[in-house]
Amino acid sequence: MAIPMDEASNDFESMIARAEAAVEALRETYREQLVEDVAALASLWSRIETEGIDQAKLDELHSIAHNIKGQGGSFGYDLVTDIGASFCDYLRGAPRMATSELSIISMHIRMLKNVADNNITGDGGETGARLIEKLRQLTSGAAK
Repeated sequence: MAIPMDEASNDFESMIARAEAAVEALRETYREQLVEDVAALASLWSRIETEGIDQAKLDELHSIAHNIKGQGGSFGYDLVTDIGASFCDYLRGAPRMATSELSIISMHIRMLKNVADNNITGDGGETGARLIEKLRQLTSGAAK
């Protein structure tokens, strides 16, 4: 027995509405996770400032930044993904132990904190584009 077109259309619309609601619920969960991940980065950064940098701490920074990068865009935080990608690429480029390199690491963490604290979704518009361009300039000038 065939399903009338209106009923099938209504079922499809209902499924889409439920899927959108599920994504919205996950978006709020992601936002909470983002805040936790950024807090972990800030805590690790604080340890680096007092204890110094080593490869284990760099690896931990990279792991957290990689998680942030991988999930942001899925939930409408494209700027988070872009900053996270820049952060991961920078950390992967070479051991980052020099003072100037640590400043660039700190800048990535501060930018992620700003985005999380202000719940900036999407690409951040013109301001987001300027931030990403600044990161691109800073990280492309660093020795690979």
